[in-house]
Amino acid sequence: MNIKTKEDWQAERPELVGTLREFGSVMRSRPFDNVQGLRGSSAFALYWFVKKIQPTVVFEVGVWKGFSTWIIEQAAPHAEVYCFDPIFYLEELIDKKKLGKTYRSSRAHYKREEFSCAELEGVVAQYERPLVFFDDHQHKRPRLLQARGFGIKEIVFDDNTPMPYGHRTLEQVRQNPQTRGWMEEEIEDYEIFPPLWDVDLRLGTLHIKEDGLNFPVEKVFRDVHEDRKWYSYVTRVRLR
Repeated sequence: MNIKTKEDWQAERPELVGTLREFGSVMRSRPFDNVQGLRGSSAFALYWFVKKIQPTVVFEVGVWKGFSTWIIEQAAPHAEVYCFDPIFYLEELIDKKKLGKTYRSSRAHYKREEFSCAELEGVVAQYERPLVFFDDHQHKRPRLLQARGFGIKEIVFDDNTPMPYGHRTLEQVRQNPQTRGWMEEEIEDYEIFPPLWDVDLRLGTLHIKEDGLNFPVEKVFRDVHEDRKWYSYVTRVRLR
């Protein structure tokens, strides 16, 4: 399993800064300010990984208000997008004032069934570079195996925290000598997107404290910098 180090990320610093400037410009047309889910560096992490992978189809699992759908479309404007979330069962029953602003794309295919129960093998087989993005607070290992079962090798996970969380993460599996071997067998590349600036965030019992890459603070990505503490260990996995 190839694990990308902080030194590896520093080596890509010029490309990261250039793409961050691009993302900062893209964010000017965002449909709303996201206050739940992807924000700041984590939103940029999704944009970065999708841009690098250049998928021809993206399966988004965990949509909520749709901010990540919008990011995916900005990063891969020609990709097909399939969105899975139980919110689609309930959206018509929720007070829109309480829900707030949402983004629903005319391009995306919105699915009400659970991702693991969907019949996707035939869909996946039509595309050269399928990608699935999981932001659903479910255990990561079963999700990874479901993706493999559908023939998807490129996976991006949000909330892959090394500390205890509401679900079992791959990073927790990796740091445990008794379970790490399974990951070595399944995964070829493993990349946790680093914080661009120092993070010291407390959310209830969760404490995220990480040293950043000490990026400059330019006007064009000021919005990303202002949300810099909302760091969620966005991780790209490529299966063997």
